[in-house]
Amino acid sequence: MAIAAARRRLWRGMGTAAAAAVPGTDGTLLARLVSEPESRVKATMEEAASSAQHRDGGFWEPLAAALLRASSPVKAHLVSRFPNPRSSVPSAKIVLEWKLDRLLKEEVHDCEPYSMIIRFCAQTRNVALAMRFFECVEAQGIHLNTGIFNALINTFLSVGDLLSATTLYEAMEGIDGCKPDSTTYDAFISAFSLLGSSHAMMSWYVAAKNAGFTPSVQAFESLITGFVRLNMLDDAKTVFEEMISLGIKPNSTILEANLEMLSRKEEANRIKDFLKRVSDGNWELNEATVGMLMRICLDRGEIDEMEQLLAFVQKGTHLSSETQLHHGIIRFYAKADRLEDMEDAICRMLDNGVIFMCPEDVEVIICSYFRHKEFDRLDLFLNRIRSFFKLNRSTYDILVAGYRKFDLHERLDSTINDMRQAGFA
Repeated sequence: MAIAAARRRLWRGMGTAAAAAVPGTDGTLLARLVSEPESRVKATMEEAASSAQHRDGGFWEPLAAALLRASSPVKAHLVSRFPNPRSSVPSAKIVLEWKLDRLLKEEVHDCEPYSMIIRFCAQTRNVALAMRFFECVEAQGIHLNTGIFNALINTFLSVGDLLSATTLYEAMEGIDGCKPDSTTYDAFISAFSLLGSSHAMMSWYVAAKNAGFTPSVQAFESLITGFVRLNMLDDAKTVFEEMISLGIKPNSTILEANLEMLSRKEEANRIKDFLKRVSDGNWELNEATVGMLMRICLDRGEIDEMEQLLAFVQKGTHLSSETQLHHGIIRFYAKADRLEDMEDAICRMLDNGVIFMCPEDVEVIICSYFRHKEFDRLDLFLNRIRSFFKLNRSTYDILVAGYRKFDLHERLDSTINDMRQAGFA
C-alpha cells in the first residue's frame, strides 16, 4: 500500500521544543503541568476537562500550541516563572496523546479533531509523532478524509520529505473521500516555492488547474514570491496578471512582491500604473507596503506618485501610513529646495493633525531654509512646531552651526540659551 511505503520512510526521530505561552493559554493549568511529574500530566488534563471552566473542551489547543511552539530559551524563561519546577517542561506529545485517547474513548469518528492533532505535529516538524497518530486513527477503522491526509502531507513537507509527501498524494487519488483538493496542491506549491524550484511549483500549479481547482490567493502568493526570489520577474508578472484576470484580490505579501518587481525593473510609469490599479481595484495597502512604495518613489524622485498615494491613503484609516507619507513628501521637497512646495506640505500635514515624529525630518527642513538664507521663514517654522516638538541635541547643533555661519548673533545667543534650558551643555 502507498501509505505503508510512506510510513517506512518516516521513522526518523525529531526532537520537539519545550513549552512557551501563546495567546489563549490557561496559565494556571500550564503552571501545574510544568510543576508536576510527567506521569501526572494526563491525569491533570482529565481534571481540567471535567471542570466547569474547560467544559467546552477547547482548552487543550492553545495549551498544546504553547508547549509545541517553544524553544529552549523560552523554556528556560517559562520554567523560571514557576516555583519549584521540574528540570524540564513536559513534552507536548503527552497532551496530544491525552487528546487522542479521549477522542478514541468517546468514539469520535469525525476526522477533523484527529487532523488538528497532526497539524500540531506539522508546526514542530515532528514527523514520527504525526505518523504514529495517523496509524492509530487508521487502525481504529475511522474513515479517513482529505483533511487528515493534508495534515500529514504538510508534516512531511515541513521536514523536506518530498518523496513521502508525493507518495501520500498518489495514495489519496485512489481512496474515496480522500481525493486531493486545492489545499493539497497549495501545500506542494508552497513547499517548492520555498525550495526555489520554479519548474516544480509551476507543475503543481498546472496540476491544480487541470484537476478543476481555481488557484487560491495562497497559491499565487507562493508562485509570485518564489519567482521574485529567483529573479524570474517576467514569470512573476505573468502569474500576477493571471491572478488579476481571475478576479482574485492580491494580499499584502503579493503586493510587496509586485513592488519588488517594479523596483528591480525600473520601467517608466510602472508606479503610476500600480497606484491606478490599487485605486481601481480597491486593494488594501498595509503600512509596510506604503513604506515600500514611498521609498521607491523617493529613490526615483516620483513626487506626483507620492502625492497620489497620500490621497489614496487618506481615504482609509491608515494613520501611521499617512504620517509616513506626509514626512516623506516634506523630506523630498526640502532636499530638492522647493521651499514653496515644502511649506505647503508642512501646513497641509499640520492642518490635518499630523505632527513631526522624527528629528531628522525637522533637521532636513532647517537645512533647506539655511541653504536659501530664509531665516525669518525658519523662525516662523520653529515657532509653529515649538509647542508639540522638543528639539534634541543634534537639531540644536544644526541651528547653532547655521546661525554662526551667517553671523546671526542674536539668533545664535537665543538658541544657545534655549539649548541650555533644555539641558544641553
